[in-house]
Amino acid sequence: MANSTVNGMLKPILIEQQIFLEKNKSLLPSHVIKDFFTLIDMNLNKGDSLLVSTDSVLLYTKGRDFYEDLCADLEKAEHSIYMEYFIFKEDSIGQRVMNILCKKARAGVEVRLLYDDLGSLFTRTRFFRKLSTAGGKARPFFLIRIGFPFTLNYRNHRKVTIIDSSIAYTGGANIGDEYANMNKRIKLNWRDTVVRMTGASVLNLQTNFLVDWYSMDAWYSREHSLKEIASHYPPQVVDGVSEAVKNNTQDRFFKGLLRGGRIPTQIITAGPDDAHKAKIEDALIRMIMCAKKNVFIQTPYFTPDEQFYTALKIAAFSGLDVRLMIPHDWDKFYMKAASSEFARQIIGEGVRVYLYPGFIHSKTITIDGKICSIGTTNIDNRSFSLHFEQNVIFYDSDFASECERIFNEDIEISECAHKDSYDRRPIIVRSWWSFWKLFSPLM
Repeated sequence: MANSTVNGMLKPILIEQQIFLEKNKSLLPSHVIKDFFTLIDMNLNKGDSLLVSTDSVLLYTKGRDFYEDLCADLEKAEHSIYMEYFIFKEDSIGQRVMNILCKKARAGVEVRLLYDDLGSLFTRTRFFRKLSTAGGKARPFFLIRIGFPFTLNYRNHRKVTIIDSSIAYTGGANIGDEYANMNKRIKLNWRDTVVRMTGASVLNLQTNFLVDWYSMDAWYSREHSLKEIASHYPPQVVDGVSEAVKNNTQDRFFKGLLRGGRIPTQIITAGPDDAHKAKIEDALIRMIMCAKKNVFIQTPYFTPDEQFYTALKIAAFSGLDVRLMIPHDWDKFYMKAASSEFARQIIGEGVRVYLYPGFIHSKTITIDGKICSIGTTNIDNRSFSLHFEQNVIFYDSDFASECERIFNEDIEISECAHKDSYDRRPIIVRSWWSFWKLFSPLM
């Protein structure tokens, strides 16, 4: 699809950055970049992920705080609002966000909303039409309809908001009341992680959004060729690419990127349309392989493929402190069953498993208190192979330490799971777990 256009456009910078980082590895100002150079290099070479800069980050672990700041930033938008979500519900949060989007669209702000047609299956189409009527645009990702059954599995699981090309929100939360524990019908204590970002990295997130947007435009209408997508990139991206190719990129681009006070960042996207579908999984596995002290993971579902399971096992065998946090309460019974069996097995390999009191929907990995990944990817085969996903890796010890602190705070209220407690379950329960584990490649 459109990724080939993007990669072709960015290829000169990718090559320049690879050469520059290799030649100047000993001069790089951040020890974190030096320690994790092999990960950065792999993401550059195989993941087509530039090393860019983030000026500021703000973490949210409470849905209400996230939505309050999101709505405040949406209200201040002057030029553009781009939103892409797996689930966008027509509840109090959804209504609040939609009303702001419609108001800004009527005021002349460019507003675009991309929602997954399966994830938002129970949201009425006329709810999204409100935005179109107000002058904005709302578009479903891969309509579920007769004639296109092959799209059923290939869902857009990305979650991002970009405002005025300068502010971005991304992480695990969709748009809906349950993410703020406001849905009275859902009796789960929902816990998620979202990050607010500013800086040059926001333009990369915006570029990824526009690729998805115009890919759907081409897929549905066939009125736009994929080559036209580049003409819709933000001017800053096009100018940045042209300037980096034409001028001395080492002085004009990379020194600015690595200037003190900024966070080196890589944004990795993956999907079933990629020639190499496992870019995010490869990055997460490589993060684990780079660890020297500890690996802390939070995920709502834990049905890993053999590669990821083996990476965790070897890390534990090597004496690293490997900790996995999964929910105590679940939203899907079959994921609870399959994840319980995997948890029982991984505890036997030396990984410590913690059960969060509620449903932890956070998708984070922290390594050695130096780097962390926050994104949309679950530790399951569907995220690794079938969904369109997006993760952000931050190479900064201060921010990673903050993520580690939050992880440890979550541990204090969580239950440490023991293999004996799983083994003592009745045979019918264990059989039920094993039955659903058989279907883990499809989950």
